[in-house]
Amino acid sequence: MMKKQILMVSAVALSLVLAGCGSDSDDVTKPKPPAPPTAPEVIKPDYVFGGPTEQLDGTIQIAIVKSLVPVEGAVKTEPAHSPGKVSGPQATKVIPDDRLIHTKMEEQAADMGVKIEYLLPPTAINMSGIKIDTLRPDLFPEGRGSVLDLLMWVGDKYGLDIQVEKDEALNTYFVTSIGGIEGAPEKVDQSRLGATEGQGWKYLVGPSTWEAKVGDGDFNGDHLYYKEEEMYFRIDHMALKNQMSIVLMPAQPGEMALRKRKYQKEMDRLAANGGKVIVPEIVIDFKPPYYDMNGELVQPGQRAVFKDIEVKPHNLRLDLYQPGVLTELDAWLSLVEQRPDLKINWSYWPRLSTNANVQGYVATAISFNGKDDLGNIINQTYKNNGECGFVHHTGEWENYADGGRQNGLYEYVMCAGRMDMPGDWNRGACLGKVPGIKGFRPNNYGAGELYENDGPTGYMKFGLPFGANDPHLTGDNMIIYGPEYINYLGVAFGALNTNNGVPSGCDVDSPEIDIANLKDIAQARAPLDESHFGWKLPDCTTCHNPSNSHVVEAMAPYECAECHGNNGAPTNHGERYTCGFCHSQTLTKHGNVYANKTDYYSKDSKFKEPESCLTCHVDAQK
Repeated sequence: MMKKQILMVSAVALSLVLAGCGSDSDDVTKPKPPAPPTAPEVIKPDYVFGGPTEQLDGTIQIAIVKSLVPVEGAVKTEPAHSPGKVSGPQATKVIPDDRLIHTKMEEQAADMGVKIEYLLPPTAINMSGIKIDTLRPDLFPEGRGSVLDLLMWVGDKYGLDIQVEKDEALNTYFVTSIGGIEGAPEKVDQSRLGATEGQGWKYLVGPSTWEAKVGDGDFNGDHLYYKEEEMYFRIDHMALKNQMSIVLMPAQPGEMALRKRKYQKEMDRLAANGGKVIVPEIVIDFKPPYYDMNGELVQPGQRAVFKDIEVKPHNLRLDLYQPGVLTELDAWLSLVEQRPDLKINWSYWPRLSTNANVQGYVATAISFNGKDDLGNIINQTYKNNGECGFVHHTGEWENYADGGRQNGLYEYVMCAGRMDMPGDWNRGACLGKVPGIKGFRPNNYGAGELYENDGPTGYMKFGLPFGANDPHLTGDNMIIYGPEYINYLGVAFGALNTNNGVPSGCDVDSPEIDIANLKDIAQARAPLDESHFGWKLPDCTTCHNPSNSHVVEAMAPYECAECHGNNGAPTNHGERYTCGFCHSQTLTKHGNVYANKTDYYSKDSKFKEPESCLTCHVDAQK
């Protein structure tokens, strides 16, 4: 029988326990204080760049939904909370501590013809000065905690009765009741569910804000919003971070059964491996398969599969987790250590110029030249250079596509702008427009799409696209116990960002980045200092030109740094590929460093990308 522990400890009971810990005798020998713990080993390879930059002192938005009430004859209405607007230069935009950001779930509810009734409407909480008492000190260090920990704090703050239950077998807490509400009634086909014991509450997360597209214009950083995604990850494992949105909702019994089934499979796998975290499959999809117009396979997809990878801790996120806690990133790092023919680079992304507060390690390049564990011979390289990159899935194969409405958007993001497949039909095949072909989504991997077609009452429908196994989180923000699979997929964002024919970043015509082209400023003969009138002004040609100095016409500003130093430029955060994807809107002092928002390679400017950036903005950790 499943062992459960109900958390029911009051402040009075705790004080009585503490009062009974003293002694009236002075003769009792006092134990020696424990030796200070040894610092954990941090294994940071030379292909991992940068590191954490923020404390938990920003704003987190949270809401508790009581119910979704159908509205007769409902039509789409304006949301109760309009998009916020930020004033001032974009380079300094930070969400104010008390500002409420528009949440897309209100528009989603209106589209579904329902009205949201709240127990707690969207509320912005300034985390500065708030002490988080975590229920999981085995996972989180002092001062850090989970979505569940913040929920418990909110319950105390606003007088909400929140009941939680710890399931020892599944190593997690469940929220069983909020305000006396124990869940939602079942609304999908019972025959598809199996056991449906227990109800409870689920949570949605918007990991960061998004920029809104205003009218027919470009994406606008003055208009921000959240789009919350349903999560399959344990609520007491999901780490808090600045600038995130959390929504609690009553769950149908089958929804909780789905999550418990997933957790149980992980724990069974962990037990079968003697407590070791071993991932059965780690998969890299470099390219989708290519089909002709008749649906015949012309070229298989470039997929590398690695079997039974034992995961070791690397402790790269001691700001979030206790030493030894394993994340998805640890699985990838362990794989690379075990496969010398596989190379992956990661960089830590902080807050971006698009207001996205990533705060996590992002894969920036993957190269594999060898034979995978299925015998496939693969020679592929894929780089994140502004208009292409990687998305990732983690979990059980049967839940791969449980994101429901995510799939249309997901396929489009995967395939937009990809020009690295043969023939004119490549994008049509990638998008699944060939009859009988699903496109990039993996075929023949488990059941998948368990609840995708259940209509408006099915699971995973209220949240916006993505979520489930495919959240907008970086792998170092995801604790694992041995999921059935982990999957990196190469994606192309080009067609989403530009209509002017800029390469996708994934095709053979994309610029190659040669780190050897950086200028060495360590031995600068005449470095500038604050006495120079151009201190911290990067474009030397503003004042210096061939007619009044030793500058020649062919020189780029960054070439001056080889002799004159970096002129006070701040350090970088470890990224070694394109800088424009994140910073194209913020570099006002660099003149026309990017001719437009999509000129990620600075082809039309005096600043070569990224050599000029990395010459002056050196990596402080190298």
